[in-house]
Amino acid sequence: MMKEELRSFYKEDKRFYDLKENKKFLIMFNHLIDEGYNLFIGIDDMQDLIDRLFNWYEIKYPEREFDFYDGEVTLDFAIKKELSDLMDINQLLFRLTDNQVKFLRGNYRSKDEMEYFIYDGNVKVGTGVKVIFKIGRNSTDRYYLKYKDFIVRADAVSGVLDIDYEVLKYVDADNITLDDLFKNFSENYSDKLEFKELEDAINDKFIDNYLRDKLLEFVSLKLLYSKQTIPERGYVRAKRFIDEFNKKLDLSLTYDEIDKVMNNYKENKSKIKTLSF
Repeated sequence: MMKEELRSFYKEDKRFYDLKENKKFLIMFNHLIDEGYNLFIGIDDMQDLIDRLFNWYEIKYPEREFDFYDGEVTLDFAIKKELSDLMDINQLLFRLTDNQVKFLRGNYRSKDEMEYFIYDGNVKVGTGVKVIFKIGRNSTDRYYLKYKDFIVRADAVSGVLDIDYEVLKYVDADNITLDDLFKNFSENYSDKLEFKELEDAINDKFIDNYLRDKLLEFVSLKLLYSKQTIPERGYVRAKRFIDEFNKKLDLSLTYDEIDKVMNNYKENKSKIKTLSF
């Protein structure tokens, strides 16, 4: 029979990770779309991502590992460690959909994108993506009569611009990001240039990253509340998940939500123990 403290623990699970039942999240998500957010990944794909990440980390850190550390079983632990080491972030991303990978990486995006090769000397070592935006000129701009618009390109990961002749007409720098460019245009050229594509990209990236971090928070809660384990072990899995994503994808996820749940659980557990005497 489940102990009273465990019944109380699971009763507190709001199941935020079930997106179609998460009314607060759905209201926010639909509001963002109404306000102009350019959706590229839907609720079903987001839910699938949550479930895949949850399953991956339950497999990567199985119950038998915790049993081993607790001295409850004896096994060839090297076999487990080999599998765990192989299940790195690259193997995980390889098993996700293109949109899920794009969502997790949180890069800049645009309607027009261009793939390019990355070289180390003469050796091709990878590929990258350039995002491309059209900037329109108003009649008040001094260059309007020559060209009514021009193109800016930037690296999708870093946002660093390709500096060319057209860009140098408006910036005095050899290293500038899309965010810097948008700030410059907004402050100095709002009456001369039309840069809505750029503005949308900045806003979309901000919202993409916000939604991604919320979904990853939901994954950590699902790991914590998993009924395939106990809260203490679910908490360790959730922390390992957060640590790996922070390190490998350069994120800033916190333990705040899972700490809040565990602190409440420990406090309630202590109260139940006290009342039982």
